[in-house]
Amino acid sequence: MAKLVVQCFVGFFIIMLFGCVGFHENDLAQKQEWEQLGEYHGEQGYREWDTKELYKRGALSETEYEKYRAGYLNGRFEYCSGKQNVNTVLNPAYPDECNSSSSYGLVERGY
Repeated sequence: MAKLVVQCFVGFFIIMLFGCVGFHENDLAQKQEWEQLGEYHGEQGYREWDTKELYKRGALSETEYEKYRAGYLNGRFEYCSGKQNVNTVLNPAYPDECNSSSSYGLVERGY
């Protein structure tokens, strides 16, 4: 019985942790702080949101996407600085872009 209670508590804690992260992202999107949102994603090692995901969150122009992209690149630079490889608990399949090139995906995107 005690084991079940502990498992429920751990499960609840994990759900609350993810809820807080989502709240922060939603808050930045509602305030239309696209550069800060992109920087947050990059610093955390998250994958970059594409235009469809940003559109769902309210970014309707190319300028807003470019603000997000600029923030993301700043965040990725901070995330990758000094790292030899990418290992995250939440996203173990994240590609090792920190070592593969210094373009952070810019070449593939046509930049």
